[in-house]
Amino acid sequence: MKKILIFLLMLISVFASQDAFTAYKNGEYKTAFIELQKLDNNMQALYLLGNMYYSGKGVQKDKTEAIDLWTKSANMGFIRAQYKLGNVYYQGKGAKKDDNKAFYWYEKAAQQGVVKAQFVVGGMCETGKGVKKDSEKALSWYEKAAANGSKEAEFFLGVIYQEGKGVDVNYDKARYWYEKAAEQKDAAAQAYLGIMYEEALGIKKDMKKAADLYKKSAKQGFSKAQHRLGLLYYYGIGVEEDVDKAIYWNKQAAAQGDVFAQSSLGAIYCKLGLHKHGKDEHSDEKHDHKDDEHQAK
Repeated sequence: MKKILIFLLMLISVFASQDAFTAYKNGEYKTAFIELQKLDNNMQALYLLGNMYYSGKGVQKDKTEAIDLWTKSANMGFIRAQYKLGNVYYQGKGAKKDDNKAFYWYEKAAQQGVVKAQFVVGGMCETGKGVKKDSEKALSWYEKAAANGSKEAEFFLGVIYQEGKGVDVNYDKARYWYEKAAEQKDAAAQAYLGIMYEEALGIKKDMKKAADLYKKSAKQGFSKAQHRLGLLYYYGIGVEEDVDKAIYWNKQAAAQGDVFAQSSLGAIYCKLGLHKHGKDEHSDEKHDHKDDEHQAK
């Protein structure tokens, strides 16, 4: 009889939790708030209640209460709460910015396989933000994230091996990781792979391949690729010479604040006699590819 009673109580609890989660999913926040409160020590319920307090849905907004609820959920092992707390402390939204706490929660989530957290932890280990700088740990976390399909981690691994950050320079590995990220349409990886073909970094020089990769990256708005593509069109290298396209792509990059593109654009205008700069000279200076800035799409 006692076992039957326990089973019935468990069954009621399951149905109650499903009702609460369904109400939340359907945007019935007032109902969800009431039902979620009934689920004592349910880590998902605590997380969802935190979301509601943070955004003020179904309840008066209270970010302090939200963080308390997320913390309870995270301490119970709920990975979404752990990652959420990492964001809160990293960005300083809803709580005082705290890199140490951010790293702590990101690492908790990363250890449970959250790919975005693995990538962020790698970056924090690389830069020493919130944790002691450790290039070996950074490499390890990037590799874990990359193994789980993170194109951002694949790109950063390419940069690490191209520039020898904590490892020996290895163009084969750099190209491998750039290719992996480029296959996922990562704009930065497409551009950096193009640079390897243009500058013959561990691979036979191939300006047509470089141009094709720059085109893919440039169309996604990556200024480095836009600038380099503009120069290729101006000089007719890897593509047919086309001054209009040269101006167009340099304009696109210049509009994003790319000083090299701005300089190249000025030089093109001067040579075409489209405007005067007196005795000022402009150069078609190119980007130094050896930086690890990774522009978003």
